[in-house]
Amino acid sequence: MESLRFHKVLRLAEVEAPLALTAYLPVAETPATLSTEIEKVREKAEKAIAKHEDRKAAENFRTNLEFAIGQVVENNTLASGTWLLAVTTSESQAIFLPFVWEEEIHLGKSLKVGPALYALYRTHTLFVVLVSENTARLFEYVGGRLFPMALPSAVKEALHQLQKARHQMQNTFTDSPHYSELFAQMARSSYTMALVKYEETLQQTISFYLDEERVPTLLMGEERIIRELAKRFEGKSALSVIGGVPETASPEIILAQVQQHLQRQHQVLAQMYLPFLDYSETQSPKEIWEILQEAPASPLVLFVEEGYSFPASELLGKKRNLPTQNGIDLFIAEVRKRGGEVLFMPTGRLPQPIMLILL
Repeated sequence: MESLRFHKVLRLAEVEAPLALTAYLPVAETPATLSTEIEKVREKAEKAIAKHEDRKAAENFRTNLEFAIGQVVENNTLASGTWLLAVTTSESQAIFLPFVWEEEIHLGKSLKVGPALYALYRTHTLFVVLVSENTARLFEYVGGRLFPMALPSAVKEALHQLQKARHQMQNTFTDSPHYSELFAQMARSSYTMALVKYEETLQQTISFYLDEERVPTLLMGEERIIRELAKRFEGKSALSVIGGVPETASPEIILAQVQQHLQRQHQVLAQMYLPFLDYSETQSPKEIWEILQEAPASPLVLFVEEGYSFPASELLGKKRNLPTQNGIDLFIAEVRKRGGEVLFMPTGRLPQPIMLILL
C-alpha cells in the first residue's frame, strides 16, 4: 500500500546519495510557467550530471528525474500548493504538498526536504475511510485539504465479489420450491462469505495506516460495517468513528466532517489541560527543550501561541546547516515523534507563548 505524504517525506529525509536533487516548484498558473520551471530543473541537473564521474549512476539519475517530471506534468493541478521533486540515482519522487513555497532547486549529496517535513509536522495528517456495501472511498487529509486515494487492488476485488454475490442472492429464482430454497441458502452463504472477505481486506488496509504508519484514522459510512470494523480495532484510541455520513457524500461534506472532528478534539484537549497551565512555572524555550530531551517516554501536550516563533539557533546553537530556522518547528517535531499533541492557541490564552505538559 502507498504511504501517505508525511511518511514519504520522512523517509526521504534519511536518504543520502552521491547525487541528489530537491526542487520546490509552486503550482504554475499556466502550462508555460510550469515548462519554464521544469527547464530550470533540467538545466541545473545536467550541469551536475556532467561533473559526475560514474556514468551509469548519472544516467540512472537522469532517468529518475524525467520520471518525476513526468509525474508533475501528468498530475499538475491549479490548486494552491507546491510540487516537491526528490531525485537521486535510486529515488524518484514527485509529491504534491498543500503548502506554498517559493521556487527552490538544491543539488548535493542529500535531499533538502526539511521545509516539507516540518510543514507536515505542523499540520494534521489523517487517513479517512468511507465504506458501505456499494462503495469504498479512501482519502488522505493533510494541510486542511482532502485528497482521494486509489483503492488497493484487494479491496477493489473484494468489493466486486460482494456486489456480485449480493446480486445473485437477490436474483435467485426457480420453479421448484425445493431447489429455490436450496439455491437461496447457497446464495446467502456466498454473500456472507463475500461480506466477511470484504471486511477483512478493509481491516488490513486500515491496519497498515493505523498501526504501521501510526496515522489517526476516521471511519465513516454504512453503520453496520463501520461498527464491525470498529470492533476489530477495539482499544485503538487513534481510530474514530463518525456516524450519519451517507455513502454518496461529496468530498466537501466529508471534509467538513473531518474538520468538525478535529475541532471537537482540540476543544476537549484544551478543556482538559489548559487549567493546569496556571500552576506551571515560567520557563524559557531553552529550559523547556532541555526538559523535553531528558523526559522519559510519556504522553506530552505542547501549547503554542499562534504566530509565535524564535530562532532555532537558541536551541541548537549557531550551526551552519540548521534543519529549520524556526525553533517552534523543533518543538513540534519532537512532540509529534513521541506521539504527543500540539495545540495552537489564540494570542492571550496562554500564560507563556510556549508551554509543555508531561502527563
